[in-house]
Amino acid sequence: MIAYIEGTLLSLELDSCVLLTRGGVGYEVFLSTRSRAALPAPGEEVRLFTYTLVREDALTLFGFASQEERGTFGILLGVPKLGPKTALALLGVFSPQELAACVAREDAHGLARTPGIGLKTAKRLVLDLKDKLSGQNTAMSALPDIPASARDDALAALLSLGYARQEAEDALKHVFEENPDLDTGGAIRRALKHFAPK
Repeated sequence: MIAYIEGTLLSLELDSCVLLTRGGVGYEVFLSTRSRAALPAPGEEVRLFTYTLVREDALTLFGFASQEERGTFGILLGVPKLGPKTALALLGVFSPQELAACVAREDAHGLARTPGIGLKTAKRLVLDLKDKLSGQNTAMSALPDIPASARDDALAALLSLGYARQEAEDALKHVFEENPDLDTGGAIRRALKHFAPK
């Protein structure tokens, strides 16, 4: 699964973009309206967390500005009869935290503000998502003052190296408490030292 991609923004469409990687390969990545609005102008560098959806007739990439958004997208795809287009529509209206709060309040009318989702579907979503989203986006809440991009990028790198999520988050919490101004590279180096045998 392709979980992260970075490159030059080659073009920007209504619901997707094309990223040209350093290897010369251009990937079409589908986006929520929220993620699309956060992109720079074509020609600029872009980094996205991605979700790879594999079907018999297609392999599709969906891009997100944060791991939390990517994780919520994966949870939404687990809801019966909810496809990627509707999941992106929800994340275009709500941040992961807003969506979790809306579900926790059982606010079906709020969910129904999403294009393509009626009140009946919104009520079903509340039931389907209540337990699944209750713990979402809380794992990193103990790090409120850490720059999100540096934290998220460092976490993604540690996970790709095979570290468990909990141990990676614990290491980053320790690292950023000591130096909140670290960039991604510095955070990764210090976290790796944290894992080294004493």
